[in-house]
Amino acid sequence: MLIALCSAKGAPGVTTSGLALALSWPRDVVLAELDPAGGDVLAGYGRAQLSAGGLAELELAARRGGIDGQLDAHLLHLDTTGRARLLPGLSDPATARHVGWERLAAALASVEDGAVDVLADCGRLRAEHFPAAVVRWAAAVVVVTGSTLRAVRAATQAVAELRDEGAGLAPGAGVLAALVVGPGEPYGEREIAEALGVPVLGVLPRDARAAAVLSDGAPAGRLFGQSALLRAARSAAVRLAEFAAAHEVRLTPPPSTSSAPATSAGGRGDR
Repeated sequence: MLIALCSAKGAPGVTTSGLALALSWPRDVVLAELDPAGGDVLAGYGRAQLSAGGLAELELAARRGGIDGQLDAHLLHLDTTGRARLLPGLSDPATARHVGWERLAAALASVEDGAVDVLADCGRLRAEHFPAAVVRWAAAVVVVTGSTLRAVRAATQAVAELRDEGAGLAPGAGVLAALVVGPGEPYGEREIAEALGVPVLGVLPRDARAAAVLSDGAPAGRLFGQSALLRAARSAAVRLAEFAAAHEVRLTPPPSTSSAPATSAGGRGDR
């Protein structure tokens, strides 16, 4: 089951939210760093460890002989149990233009025949080379947003764009949701859901100490697992997994083309 996480302009980091969800996920899960701007998990939570694989290497392997049977070799463990794994992102954003997003999305949508869920960190919606194919293949698409007026306004525009068939992104009706970071600044979960017109599946508090562990590799400490951020992430992860499973449909995405709508989804000049 593939779940796409993305954000609008000025939103809180998708990567930290996705990492918190992955570490709290109720099933085996892969966090795939597909942000065309590059991956950050190894430099932060991974404390600058070197990767023996990752998205760039997987793409190269796929060109040589396909993705089937290749994914496992490019995954790293995120926790000691091995239930949460990471597909490290691009180290050079310039290579995003060469990634076969359609082929990759199809593979991620059925990891181990659906026995493993995939959280795809797709980054900012209007970024250049945005992985639109991943959004089209996803069982659920989650917009990560803050609760300020500026953030909610941008998220509302993102939801409208995700629903617009002409933009080449729309994955189908009823699969959009939101995750709110820092609720009550000033808007709450219910107000944001009404403004966006999609369900809010969870809220993550601004927990600076726990967030620093995920974003910057700060020492976790023995109480990290019981931090406000991780407690909230566990609740959000269960709700999101249930939501995506209820809406999972094997859609056949439209073929990838170089037409104007598809280009506008990934390379606008207004970023």
